[in-house]
Amino acid sequence: MNHLVAQDNMESGMTFDRLQALQAFNARLVCMQVDEGSFEEVVQGVLKVIGCDFCALFLCDRSEKALVLQAADGYQEMDSGLKIPLDDPTSIHAQAFTEEYMVHLDDISETPGVNPLCDALGSALVLPIISNNGPVGVFDFGSRFPRTFKTGEIGMCSLIVDQMSYSLENIRLVRELRDSRDAVIRGMALLSEIRDSHIGGHLNRICAMSRYMAEQLLERPGYHEVTHSFISTIERAAALHDVGKVGIPDAILLKPGKLSEEEFEEMRRHTSIGSELLLGLIDDFGEYAMISMGAEVAEAHHEWWNGQGYPNGLKGREIPLSARIVSICDVYDALTSKRVYKEAWSHEDTMQVIRDGAGKQFDPDLVEIFLAKPKDLLRIRDQYPDRESHPLARNS
Repeated sequence: MNHLVAQDNMESGMTFDRLQALQAFNARLVCMQVDEGSFEEVVQGVLKVIGCDFCALFLCDRSEKALVLQAADGYQEMDSGLKIPLDDPTSIHAQAFTEEYMVHLDDISETPGVNPLCDALGSALVLPIISNNGPVGVFDFGSRFPRTFKTGEIGMCSLIVDQMSYSLENIRLVRELRDSRDAVIRGMALLSEIRDSHIGGHLNRICAMSRYMAEQLLERPGYHEVTHSFISTIERAAALHDVGKVGIPDAILLKPGKLSEEEFEEMRRHTSIGSELLLGLIDDFGEYAMISMGAEVAEAHHEWWNGQGYPNGLKGREIPLSARIVSICDVYDALTSKRVYKEAWSHEDTMQVIRDGAGKQFDPDLVEIFLAKPKDLLRIRDQYPDRESHPLARNS
C-alpha cells in the first residue's frame, strides 16, 4: 500500500511539474518576439514540456501544396526547409493536415506503408494546427520507443497545440506584414540600383553573400551579436547599402569618366543621405530591425578598418559588424561585375585585392572567413546574374 501511495505521489508530482512547465510555456507564447527564431523557440518549449525525443513544426504553403518544415528538435539529419506534399499517401503529416484530425502511430514498426521522418522513431503523434480559417499546419511529436503516447500524453499534446494555434497564426500574420513592408523598402533600394546600374543581380548577390558571411560567424567566439535574427536581418538590410544614391545628381552618378574631387565629395554623401533617409523612417513609423541595421550599413559600409574611410573615419570595431560584412561583399561584387567603364575582374584577382586590404580597408578576421570557401562565393554569383545594365553605370 505504501508503495502505491508513493507511486501516486510521484505521478502527481510529475503532472504538477508538467502543468507548471505548460503554464510557463503559454506565458512565453503570449509575449514571444515575432522573428525568425520564433518557431524554433516554440518547438524547444514544447519538447521541454512534453519530454519526448522529437518535435517538429510544419506550416502549409498553399502555393507549393506542401507542408514546409519551420523548426525541429531531436531530428539530427532533417533538411532545413523540408517539404511534404499534401497528397503524399505515405505521410502521416499530410494525412493529419488534410483530414484535420490527430494521427497516432503507437508502433511505427508495425505500420506498413508509412514514411517516418527518421528511422529512430518508435511511435509518433501528429496533430493539425487549426486557426479560425482552417488548418495552417501540423505539429509532430515523436518517441524512440513504441507505445509512448498514452491518454494523458495525448491530452497534454492536444492542449499545447490548441494553445499555440492562436500564437502561430499571429506569427504568420506578422511575418506577412513584415514581408510586405520589406518589399516596399527593397523597392526603394532598387530605385537607386536602376538609376545607378544593374537591375536585380547586384542587390541579390550582396544580400546572399552577407547572409553567407554572417552564418559563418554564428556561435564563433567574439561574435556574440550574431544570432539567427541577426542573420535574417542582414540578409534584408544589405540591400539598403547604397539607398542614399537616390540623392546624388545624375550628372555625377552616371558620369562615365573620372570624377573630379568636388564630384567625388558629392558622391561620398550617399552614405549620410542613406542613413538620414532610413533614420527618418524610424522617427516617423517606429523602430524596425531591417531599417535600423540598414541605416548602419548605409552610413558605414565605406569606412575602413584603419580609419581612412568615410564619412566619419571610424576605425576597427568602431565600425558596426553589419557594415564590415557588407563592405567586403560590396567590393567583391563590384570588381567581379562587368560595367561599361571596366571589364569584370577574375575571381582570383578580386580575392587578392581583398586579401591585400585585410587590416587596411577590411576587417582581417572577416577577410579570412570570406576567403575560406571560394566555391560558395562563385555559387552565389552564378545564382544571381545581372539581368540588365544601365548604359552609363557607375558603382562607387
